[in-house]
This record gives sequence, C-alpha cells and structure tokens, in this order.
Amino acid sequence: MERRKELLIELQEKIESERLIIKKYEKGEGKDLLNLLERNDNRNFLKEHVDEATHVITLDDAEIRVRALRAYWEARSRFVMGIWVKATKTYIGNIWIEPNKWEVPSFELGYFIDKGYTGKGFATEATKRAVKFIFEELKAHKIIILTRDTNIPSYKLAERIGFTKEGHIRENIKDGDKKIGLLHYSLLKSEYLEWDISK
Repeated sequence: MERRKELLIELQEKIESERLIIKKYEKGEGKDLLNLLERNDNRNFLKEHVDEATHVITLDDAEIRVRALRAYWEARSRFVMGIWVKATKTYIGNIWIEPNKWEVPSFELGYFIDKGYTGKGFATEATKRAVKFIFEELKAHKIIILTRDTNIPSYKLAERIGFTKEGHIRENIKDGDKKIGLLHYSLLKSEYLEWDISK
C-alpha cells in the first residue's frame, strides 16, 4: 500500500491578509463562482487560463466544481482557495496550489482575479499570502509559477514579489493561429526567508 504522509498534514483552511479572506471552498459557494464568471466579462477574460471559464455554465456546474475542489483538498492532490474581499464579502478569484514533487517538496502556484478588481493590488496581496502559506504550512522548499509569455500582469506579479525567471519555453502552446510560450519562475525557501513580506 502506498504511504502518503501528506495526508497527515494539518492545514489552516482559512488565511487572511490585510484586505482579503482566502479559504478552502465550502458547500454552497458555487453561486459565488458562477456570479464571478457572469460579471465583468470574466468568462472571456479567463477562458485561456482556467477550466472554470469554459466548463462552468450553470449553477449546478459551479457547485460541482466547488465540491470537487474541496475533495482535492482533502486528498491533498491540490489546494484551491477562494478569495473574498473582507470589506464587502465579495468573491473575486482564487489561488491554486498544486504539488509538483512532494519529495522536494515543491508546489506550483497559480491565481486569477475578477477583471473588475484588477489593478487594485489584490492579486499581489493574495499571492504573497499564498506564498507564506506554502512555505510555512506545506513546508515547501520551492514554489513554481508558470505563466504565458503574453500574460504581462501575471509574470510582472511573479517578478515583483521576488520570483526568479528560470526559463522561457518558447512557442509551445497553440492558441488559435498563434503560438505562445511559457515563462517559468521559482522562489526557494532560503530566498523567502530573506524576503521582506511586508513590501
């Protein structure tokens, strides 16, 4: 029988930053996901980046997705947390953490924010808090961010919070008639310990 020690890890299911609550999804929160996709042209904005944008059409779809994300969390196969603005209780996106190699351990980090809430620092604030969670709760050695080379806000965010660009995999994704590359960023635990998280 496979021994999966990661199943024994006790994790906080809700974390906070100055303006945000970031937490494991609960039953009934499918409505928040569907509402996000239906406003601010988010479905079109996100369709290149997240499955929810194309696969979640109805309230049932959204609730099934939320419950699947809860199940992944319990199985320790991925950790996806919703992001809510404290002041208004508005759901504005998610943080996505997937184990890359438990033996290192390393994790891949992703994020998306409602188009109507971009440019306000919420993505940076949520991502910084997620980095702290990954290093301190999941005991990571390394965090990886992969982003399209056309997604300027995403790779600028990675650079802004101290990630190092490790590589550029050129023209390896087909998007219509275009070929798009991937940028590979990482942050090590040793670098995080030297990093002033308040910046």
